Amino acid sequence: MRRTLLLAAVVALSCTGSGSKADVVPGGDSAGPQDSPSPPDQDWSTPGQDALEGDGPMGETPVREGSGYKLTVELEKGPGVNCEEDPKAACFDGAECCTLVFDRDITNLPTKFSFGSTHIAPAISFAMTDTLYVPTFSVITLNFGIIIGTSDKPPATDASGKYPFSGFEPEITVTIYSKVLSSKEEGSEGEFDVTDWAAEQGGLWAGTVSGTIFEKTALEKKLRARVKGSYHFILPEPQGGQ
Repeated sequence: MRRTLLLAAVVALSCTGSGSKADVVPGGDSAGPQDSPSPPDQDWSTPGQDALEGDGPMGETPVREGSGYKLTVELEKGPGVNCEEDPKAACFDGAECCTLVFDRDITNLPTKFSFGSTHIAPAISFAMTDTLYVPTFSVITLNFGIIIGTSDKPPATDASGKYPFSGFEPEITVTIYSKVLSSKEEGSEGEFDVTDWAAEQGGLWAGTVSGTIFEKTALEKKLRARVKGSYHFILPEPQGGQ
């Protein structure tokens, strides 16, 4: 059984009309000067020509430089979800949705990552945290949990491969308009596909995530969101001396 280790990734989104249009959110914490936007429409799951130094030796896959991710979220509209009206756009079984797009280059932002063994040594965990406050405060979590386990702390994501959504890590969580939606919630379906796995500084962690996640609430009616994206992270210096 995979054990939980919650490590949050925080992102504020820009919300537009449902479905047919979407704002791309390239900026970072409070639009700080240290953040630089990603090129538009960048796919972080595969090497881009703008990030390569040639094709590499025969038989080797060229590796994208730097760290970043791109994520599209289709959030079902409901009470308190106040995006622009667009009756032509629909998702799921005809419900209207807000479309949210994140395209982020976090190469020079090592504090976005939580990687190491703080409080759990000698186990090692990994997550990415990104915070935006403009124009709307929101949260996104990419939590891979424990990646190097111990006898009492089994790993959650211990190799490359496909990890279906479940009550354990890896987990994606989206928070917007005070609604929290998580891949751990009952009814969620989808998976993380980890194509590149590493556990040492400088290693590559990459892959994709897609599926439907549900709101964490005691209410009978739970909002849903479709998520689809890719990530490409270069592991920073580990925390906790490991």
